[in-house]
Amino acid sequence: MPSVFSMDRTLDSLGTDNSHPSRYETGDFYLACFLRCIGYDLLGMRWEGRRAFFVFEDRPDRPADLIAFFGNKTEVKPLRFVSAIKDLKALLHAA
Repeated sequence: MPSVFSMDRTLDSLGTDNSHPSRYETGDFYLACFLRCIGYDLLGMRWEGRRAFFVFEDRPDRPADLIAFFGNKTEVKPLRFVSAIKDLKALLHAA
């Protein structure tokens, strides 16, 4: 079942697939691009209807990375980000 945002859930629990504790899933395209830019390994994609979820190898520092992303407190190399956008769009359209 997909993660659904609710005020009762923390950022740490969003997108976590409990059946695979070493994986992190997100349906947020630009967050997925950011994670690729900072070195998270993309394990694959899965679909729920028309919605795609990107599956990454999880890291212990993921909660801090999410806070940095959503808090606009991080930087990535612009050309690396553009490359990640192109790569993940290609992956979406290939599926």
